[in-house]
Amino acid sequence: MDSVGVIEILAVLAGLAVVLVTGGDAVSTLVTTRRRRGRRWPTPVYYRWSWRAWRAIGRRGSPEWREAFLGVYGPLSLLGLLVFWVMLLVAGWGAVWWGLRSAVSGVHSYLDAVYFAGVGFFTVGFGDLLPTGGLTRLLVLVEAFMGLLTMALLIGYLPTLYGAYSRRELQLLTLDDLLDEPTTPVRFIEASYANGGVQGVAAAFADWERWCDDVFDTHTAFPMLAMYRSRQPGQHWLTGLAVVLDAAALSLAIADPSPSGPAARLWRRATRLLQGLQRLPAVELQAGDRDAGPGGDETRFRAVYERLAGLGQPVAPYAEAWETYRRLRTAYVPELVAATELLLVPMEFRHQTSRLDLTGG
Repeated sequence: MDSVGVIEILAVLAGLAVVLVTGGDAVSTLVTTRRRRGRRWPTPVYYRWSWRAWRAIGRRGSPEWREAFLGVYGPLSLLGLLVFWVMLLVAGWGAVWWGLRSAVSGVHSYLDAVYFAGVGFFTVGFGDLLPTGGLTRLLVLVEAFMGLLTMALLIGYLPTLYGAYSRRELQLLTLDDLLDEPTTPVRFIEASYANGGVQGVAAAFADWERWCDDVFDTHTAFPMLAMYRSRQPGQHWLTGLAVVLDAAALSLAIADPSPSGPAARLWRRATRLLQGLQRLPAVELQAGDRDAGPGGDETRFRAVYERLAGLGQPVAPYAEAWETYRRLRTAYVPELVAATELLLVPMEFRHQTSRLDLTGG
């Protein structure tokens, strides 16, 4: 076998490898929805580099412009991922057809092979280039089927994706405490307490526990959902998670130390959700992150402790509550800080609502 024949065989093998890896990545993303551990699969590579570039541009503008610009990335990235897959598949099939060019009339260069691959992948069927052998004709059918399957999978994937997004955003609306100020963990607890006492707080924690389970499941299966920003100004799902997670930590430290109570269950679910976000591309923890984040100073904690003690429920001794709170925060603050820095999320959750005037004035 001469060197030309060896090169042709290598081209066919390399092209098939690209096709199989890309096809496997698409099926893993759209069908099995199981994350691959490797960072070099097409989807992680695409999101890692595209988000870094988009994020770098977004940081240059004003906060309003940045939010609008970053909000486009999520939906647009899904279209870009499809284009990325198609480019890899067509390039891989092009290498296959270049290696088998003796069995395809009219293919003399790699560009001819890519053109023939595109015609087959999109089932255009111009008929200007034709396979002449039995194996090549069979491969053309396989390629055409792969093209149709890729498009069908993506179309079927969209309702599931946007359904998960809508459920996530709908829950965020319940954080409205009817004040035109940022929603805080202690206000979340006070509003829940006013809506039913201890049982109201437990019900609120249970409701957000289910939300954390749903977000963990959907965002593990569809990691691009983490990049989708809220439709409402001043809101972000990650900031909402920070509010309820810190509320659970405060409740565990001050008022509800039960290891199986609603606050403990919410804290575990939310912490697991944040830890799962570390699989997102480009999340890196920096030294000192475990002492960062909102609510870490003792002066603020003392004020919160006094406010919760004023609700009339039994509370833990102050020194014990402070140490418990510090210990609980170390389990989620590093991941929270890293995720907010990655996604450029402001650590403030605000409802853009107007006060309801009941006085008639």
